[in-house]
Amino acid sequence: MLHKNKIDSTKIYVYVANKEEYDIYIKILDKSLYHKLIVGVKGLVPQREFIMNSWTQGKRIVFMDDDIESIDMSLSKLFKGHSLHHFFKTAFDDCAKEGAYIWGIYPVFNPFFRKGRKEITRDLNFIVGAFYGIVNRPALKSIKLTITKEDSQKEDTERTLKYFIEDGIVLRYNRIGFVTKFYGKEGGLGRFEERIKSGIAASKRLIAAFPEYGKVRTRKNGMPEFIIKKIPTTKNVGSSQTAKKTRKQSSKSKTQKNRS
Repeated sequence: MLHKNKIDSTKIYVYVANKEEYDIYIKILDKSLYHKLIVGVKGLVPQREFIMNSWTQGKRIVFMDDDIESIDMSLSKLFKGHSLHHFFKTAFDDCAKEGAYIWGIYPVFNPFFRKGRKEITRDLNFIVGAFYGIVNRPALKSIKLTITKEDSQKEDTERTLKYFIEDGIVLRYNRIGFVTKFYGKEGGLGRFEERIKSGIAASKRLIAAFPEYGKVRTRKNGMPEFIIKKIPTTKNVGSSQTAKKTRKQSSKSKTQKNRS
């Protein structure tokens, strides 16, 4: 998928859990499509932490699960017709302008849900863990995942909450979606029945830790989820283009008054 989107292979690092996986992947993966295959650690949260600790402060990192099939930017007026690389660069540049350290996209593919939404939101909105970007802060303890570290259930919920609490802002591009397979019969997070059990436990831990930030709801399939409240950003959007235009208009108005 990255190759089809013309992402430079020298920027692609593949992380596996152990030497056994490394031996399998090194034989199967086309070496021209990635830069380096790295043995990390077992577990989704520990692996992400391992990756962050492997890179320097301020490094721009895109996390992408290995079952991402495609990225859809066709509904976005900002990114339709542009490359995936352009989206990555713009998202990180927006983070720098807005004082944000994480960006994400809409958590489901369904175009009906995406097409009428704001292009970008800065408020507390769920950042799905299958595909997101961060500006690396490996030593910052306040954003480390502790509640969901054991079994990785709801790890993206904990990450969303901790980044918002720390920074007062998370960027989400609501008209961009992706195709993936969340719940297979098998998978890195275990069987579906086991996920329900661990999901209940994770949701209880999250609501105990963050009661003011959401509520727990159970889907029709029995899977519990922590519903995040829509809390406005605490950041002044002073560095955004909209705010710049407002400041220019205000300055112009003052100048006109002074002249009159």
